[in-house]
Amino acid sequence: MTDILLVINGIAGNGRNGSNAFRIIKNFAQKGISTTVCPIAEGVSLELEDYLNERRYDMVVCVGGDGTVNAAVNKLMKMEDRPSLGYIPAGTTNDFSKNLKLVRDVDKACDIITSGKYVDYDIGCFNGHYFNYVAAFGAFSAISYNTDQKAKNTFGYAAYILNAVISAPEHLQTRCRMKIESDNGDFDGEFIFGGICNSLSVGGQKIVGMTTSNLYDGEFELFLIRYPEHAADLTEILYSLLQGDFENEHFVFRKIKKAHIIPESNVEWTLDGEYGGNPSQIDFEIVPGAIRIASEIAFAK
Repeated sequence: MTDILLVINGIAGNGRNGSNAFRIIKNFAQKGISTTVCPIAEGVSLELEDYLNERRYDMVVCVGGDGTVNAAVNKLMKMEDRPSLGYIPAGTTNDFSKNLKLVRDVDKACDIITSGKYVDYDIGCFNGHYFNYVAAFGAFSAISYNTDQKAKNTFGYAAYILNAVISAPEHLQTRCRMKIESDNGDFDGEFIFGGICNSLSVGGQKIVGMTTSNLYDGEFELFLIRYPEHAADLTEILYSLLQGDFENEHFVFRKIKKAHIIPESNVEWTLDGEYGGNPSQIDFEIVPGAIRIASEIAFAK
């Protein structure tokens, strides 16, 4: 590896990612690697796609949050000869980096990126848009993109929790009626929450049973919570979530490779913590081993 495109999001996390740029470039230079910087900031006209169209890089390295990596992956998926991907987590929750046991420490992160160790990571396709670890709808799924960026920068993950608590009554009224046809069964009804996941944690939290332990097995997890018609149902749902026990009538939990989803009302989705729109129909399909990302996870078992 001799040529890296460094994508730095100056807004993500605490908003100070730019201060690490020289340290990262110096680290790569000491290893004989040339670095081109692509800044993501207000008033910058050149975009990631412009850099990728101009020349071929060995690797694209993202410094930012899950949204930064999501944007990079969607650009890379359009390329036939894809560069590998590196990630230095510098966002608020960084679920995707936790999946791959990546670290915030710049020097350690650069060592992982240049180690020559990679994982061929499964990617989800949602109506032609790619996501790395979760597509979700319903209660609390919009918290990540509805939480003010300044609050994220100031309070970190606590900003998500505060927003969730304030909006809890509203979210618990969420009723999403839909039909889901998948390669592992068909389901319909009213749901308070749903997600298609390939993650060790969602929203900064590991949910036993919902999240996976194998990130490159060629399958995602479909997780649905049926709308609680009675107060007792909600109590049972909360208890089951704490226990990681989804073998009851309140939940649908299946491993899937593809699905066709038809909402019967306006349902908003979030993709990797960013707004995913409210499509009238959704076609989901997994793209196995689509992105080669620098990680030591496959070598630390």
